[in-house]
This record gives sequence, structure tokens and C-alpha cells, in this order.
Amino acid sequence: MMRRIIIFIAVTFLLTGIVFASEEKPHYRVGIVYGVGNLNAPDSPKFTFNQGIGFAAGLDGRNLLLSFSILPMNNYSDSTASGNFGFFADKNNAELKFSSIRAGFDVDLRIKSRGLFRPFISGGLGYMVWKVKDPVADTIIKVKDGNNNPIDFTAAEMYFSLGLGIEIRPSSKLALNLKTSYDFLTGVGTSFSDSTNDLRGKSMMRANITLSYLFGGGRRRDPLPPVWPSSKSWEEDDTKAAKPKPAERDSDGDGVNDRYDDCTNTPPGAYVDKDGCPTDSDGDGVLDGLDDCPRTSHRAVGYVDIYGCPIDSDYDGVPDYSDNCMDGPEGALVDENGCPTDGDSDGVYDGLDDCPETKLGIEVDRRGCIDVSFLRRPIVVNVDYEPGSFEVDERTKQRLQPLIKKLLILTDVKFKINGYTDNIGPAEANQTVSVRRANRMRDWLITQGISADRMTTAGRGETKFIASNQTSAGRAKNRRLELIFSR
Repeated sequence: MMRRIIIFIAVTFLLTGIVFASEEKPHYRVGIVYGVGNLNAPDSPKFTFNQGIGFAAGLDGRNLLLSFSILPMNNYSDSTASGNFGFFADKNNAELKFSSIRAGFDVDLRIKSRGLFRPFISGGLGYMVWKVKDPVADTIIKVKDGNNNPIDFTAAEMYFSLGLGIEIRPSSKLALNLKTSYDFLTGVGTSFSDSTNDLRGKSMMRANITLSYLFGGGRRRDPLPPVWPSSKSWEEDDTKAAKPKPAERDSDGDGVNDRYDDCTNTPPGAYVDKDGCPTDSDGDGVLDGLDDCPRTSHRAVGYVDIYGCPIDSDYDGVPDYSDNCMDGPEGALVDENGCPTDGDSDGVYDGLDDCPETKLGIEVDRRGCIDVSFLRRPIVVNVDYEPGSFEVDERTKQRLQPLIKKLLILTDVKFKINGYTDNIGPAEANQTVSVRRANRMRDWLITQGISADRMTTAGRGETKFIASNQTSAGRAKNRRLELIFSR
């Protein structure tokens, strides 16, 4: 048996060497194989598809791929199955276990030898080492040989296969092969009885996915023809002197001759690798040579323009792929995340704020500056005076704090404090009370930091009523102070 395997491998390599002699210098490849397969048994119990993971290595030329692969697999029978298209049965419900190791060579002939998708047809030879076991006891089943003697139901027999598939080449270094094939077990290497041969499976259906890494290789260069004819040709006929070969064609003008170019439709100006395929070093979808921003971050994928540069849709200087606030107002200053900043916390963004250092708590206008609209008209202060009293109550003091903050900043603003009363009591007394109320307000504002020379006071007494004195609510409104501003 070992002699047969050695002879098989030697003949395969000899034939492969002859075939690859006409190819370009091949690449080498190694890869991982994932496959599903099933033994086609002629009678019950039927086996079901199962999976396995193996190894593959090979030589990769322009039109041919020679690969050697090893793929182990365990298939279990299923007594309830009506056909062979069940999947992933296990030993708990199985009567038999078909344990196999497939080792052999496959030759793939490519129908298309360039581009991303490369369909191919395939043929192969190899040996399958298999045994049929009891799935529970894990012991080999006994059958009869040609002399009717008991032997183990196991063998290492030669197979040949036919298949078709497609190879996907995302880059010059990676290949993904998708292939379906049919393995025919020849019986070479077995010695079972006729009755056993009639019942055993003689073929396997397979579907494999192989991911391979390619390395090495190169291009075969034909020697340059002689510039001068040989001496013999001079003697025979000097009209037959050798001439240089015309330059080979480079249809896409990328500097790689079509004979060696895997990508013959490269757009003008794009950089290519040694196989003539465009490169995209930053992975943003815009080819090198056509990319105005060739070092774009990998996070920018999907956020670049046709020139390969990051998009900044709100023009804030932070590209969209890093911008957490892409709807920010134009002109606003932003942080590293693209979000508008507001250094003085006045509600107007930096860059749009004409007064970027406004003190906290100051009411501002839409430009971010102190709102001075209050200067245009008198401010009425309804103090909760007790009858005959002129003291400012605590509620009024709190209500006046925002105004005081503005007045402390607007130091050029002066104002007059006018005091008013209702009509209860003598007019002379009310006049005195109104003066004292205006003065008391002035004195309290001085304690809040407002200079006395900015304020004047006056008592108006029982004048300019703003409500009826017939009700307590009306009289409360009339007991008031008015602040009149000037600059």
C-alpha cells in the first residue's frame, strides 16, 4: 500500500512539473480547508452530511492550481433518514460511524485567469483511509473478505474526483476557493467480498471552502532576442536576420504588461502592485494615486469624498467620522468632538458670542452681551410695604438681584428712584413716606455695591396712580418705586 502511495505522489509531481513548465513561475500557497461531505450508501441506514477542518498547500500558476489537501471527517448513519441529505447527525442516534481521512492532489483549471472572480473546473486523485465503526463502542465493524474470512471493515483505497468552483481574489496575497466535488472510490486497495462491496458506499459528495495565503512566485521573463543574427543566418540569408520582439501590450497604461496584469482595467493615474492591481493603502475606497488624502484614518471609511479626503459637512474643522455634533451652527467654535463650546455659559456659543467673558448668571441678548433693553423704559418695583412703612422687604431684594448684577457691570448707567404711595392718609404724610421709601431703596442699593453718585431720589406722594385705590390690590400697586435710567 505504501508503495502505491509513493508511486502516486511521484507521478503526480512529474506531471505537474511538465504542466507548470509552460506556466509563469508559480506562487506557493498554504491554507485552511472547511468542508462538508457525505458518503452515498446504496441502502439503509443512510449517512448524513457532516463537517471537517483540514489543511491545504499548493502551487499556483496563471491558469493552473495544483494543491495537496488533507481533510478528516466523521459521518454518522441515521436510521430515520429517507435519503442522504440530512445534516450533522451524531452518535446518539446512529447505527454506524464512517470515519475517513481524505489525502490527495487536485488540479484546478481556471476558465478565467484574471480578476476578482475566477471560475474553474477541477480533477483530483488521492487515497482515502476509512473505517466503519460502532459509534457507541467505538470498535471497527467486521465483514467478510474475498475468501469469506472475517476482516475489519476498513481500507485505504484510491479515489478520483471531479468538481467545479470559483476562486475569489480580494488581493494578490489572499484567495478564497469555493468548490463542490464528487469523489469516486475505485476499490483499489480493498479486498472485500462481493456482498460487502455491493452494500458499501462508493462515492462522496463534498463542498469545500479554502482560505489560502499566497507567497513567493514571480514572472517568467522571456530572454531578449539577439540584436544581430547568428553567423549561420549570415551564411544562409541575411534577409532572415533576427529582429527584436515588439513591445508587449499594456492596455491600461499602468506599467505592467497585460501578460502579467491581473487587473487590466486599472483607472488612469492609480498606483498598482506587482500584479497590476490598484492599491488603497488607507482602505477608504479611493485608490492610491487618485487619493488626495492618502493617510486617512481607518475610521473615515464611508466618510470621504471622491478625492479620498474626510468630509466635514458642517465646516467646523472636525471631520464627520469624529464629529459627535454634525448639526452645530456655522461659525461656532467646537471641541475635539465637534461640539460647540460656551466658555461663559451664557447660552451663546463661542465664535458667535460678541461678549465671550460675560459673568455667570447675567442675562444676555442673542449676541451674548448684556441685555440693555431694560434701559429703555422705567422699571416698576412693587415693594410689599406695610402701611406707613418704608423698609424694603426680602422678597423684593431677591427679585432685584439680576438687575443689580447688570448695573454693577454697566457702570456708566445712572438712574432716578421715584417713590409713590396710595391715597390712604394725609397727603403731606404720604409725600414724606414716598421720599423716605425712595431714599431707603437708594441706601440698600449702596450696600449692594452701586455707587451713590449714580442715583438720585424723589418722592411723588399721591400722584400718578396706576390702579384703583378702592381695592387693597389696587392700593398695593400704587405703593411702588420706579427706576428711570439714563446714560
